[in-house]
Parts: sequence; structure tokens; C-alpha cells
Amino acid sequence: MWDRTITISSAGKTFSVTGWQVGWCIGPEKLISSIHRLLPYVQFCASTIIQEALARSLVRADEPYEGHSNYYEYLKSKYTRKRDMLANALRAAGFAVPDYDVTPGGGFFIFARIGKDIAAAIPPERINAKNVAAPGGITRQDWALCQWMVEEKGILSIPASPFFSKERAVEGASDQFIRVAFCKTDETIEAAAEALLQICHGDNCGIDGGIDSGENASEVKNGVPHPAAKVNGEDVSVSNTENEDEEKPEVTILKEEPETAEIALE
Repeated sequence: MWDRTITISSAGKTFSVTGWQVGWCIGPEKLISSIHRLLPYVQFCASTIIQEALARSLVRADEPYEGHSNYYEYLKSKYTRKRDMLANALRAAGFAVPDYDVTPGGGFFIFARIGKDIAAAIPPERINAKNVAAPGGITRQDWALCQWMVEEKGILSIPASPFFSKERAVEGASDQFIRVAFCKTDETIEAAAEALLQICHGDNCGIDGGIDSGENASEVKNGVPHPAAKVNGEDVSVSNTENEDEEKPEVTILKEEPETAEIALE
């Protein structure tokens, strides 16, 4: 594989300095030499100071960091925990998330499937509305949901359609998915969890009687929480209400254990 493989990485993602715009690639000389010739026409002049900073960071990253054997293990642990927190919130709200036991888990995004109750909550007038930025000039389900959530719920996510060809998006292949980032502070993820839960806590949601309770929903392993809801060992039901003055549940994500995350409804 070495003779035909180029490994590419960047400081932006690894060290959370996207503005640096500097990275590296490793491979056999016959492939790297072509990149050397092309690079000046793509990114003319990388900052020498930033290149030096990156070179020093790569050496230090192999040293113990924040209780981990090296910086990379720390980074993996931190993002795995954040992924599980957000995955739990998405599942509790009515989305489906990948099974990270059998699907790739790199990056810091979740490609979530829109559940039927979430789809039913989208105001009908937002579906197939005119929008020159959307594929085909209309807001299919993924686009409509993302636009509605950011404008009315304060949740910013990305429609799935840009990750499909225009033809496939127009056919509807991307309708059921959105992309959500978890490279956020714990406080931001907590706020998102609370807002996500409110999507299906209104009259326009397709849930009959609320979100039913069940076993082990608060447990998360490899980003795959149980779809039902259980809080601190007790069953919980979140019901829709016709009384607008009735207090709505507050959502708190418990983070005591780095391997697990919970959503507690109070």
C-alpha cells in the first residue's frame, strides 16, 4: 500500500486552528514530488511562522497530555464523549444516528436520519417552498427542516443535499438526512439537547401522546443510545400539552462518566 498511498492531515482539524491553513502529506517520493510541483499554484505561500509552530506541535503531541498517553488519545476521548452526548440528544428528539460499531466514526459530524415524528413537525408551508439556494430551487425535507430549526428553534445544522449529486438530491435521496457538528462546548451541546427535545413538544408534531418511556435509553455506547427514554433508572414519558402555560421539561446532560452520557428530564 505504501507505494500508492498518500496520507493527508492538517493542523486545522488536529489542533483546532482552522485559520492556520497548513498541513502535511506523507507518501512515496514519486507521488509527493508531484504535489510539490502543484502546491505553489494552489496555495502560493504558507506562513513560515505557522509551519514552524506546527512542526514543534507535532513533536509535543506525542507526549502525555491531560491524563492521556498523548495529545491524540486525549482528542479522541474528548470528541467521542461529545459525539455520544449529541447522539443521545438526537435520539431522544426522534432522529436516528449511525451505529459506530459498524460504521466509520472519524470526523466530528453526525449524519442523522430524520424520524417520522420530526418530519411531521415541519410546518407544511416550508416543504417545497421556493429557495434559489436549494437543489432544484425548492426546499425538500432536509433543507426545510434545517431552515425551520435555525429560524424558529435556534438549532443550526446542514442539509444533506450538498453531499449528494444534484440529480440524486432532486430524486429525494438526501431528504431524510441532516448533518450536525459536535465540535462544540459541552454547554452548547446541552442547549442544543434542550432545543431538540422541544421540536416534538408542540401541536404540529405527529406524536400521539408524547415520547413513550422504555429501558436503558439514557445509556450510550459508541454513540448509539437506546431509542426509548429512561432517566436514572426510572421510566419517563414526555407528553404534548395543550396548556401553553404548563412548565415544559428541562434537559440536562450528565457528564460525570467520560464513556457515557445521559439526558435527564426534570
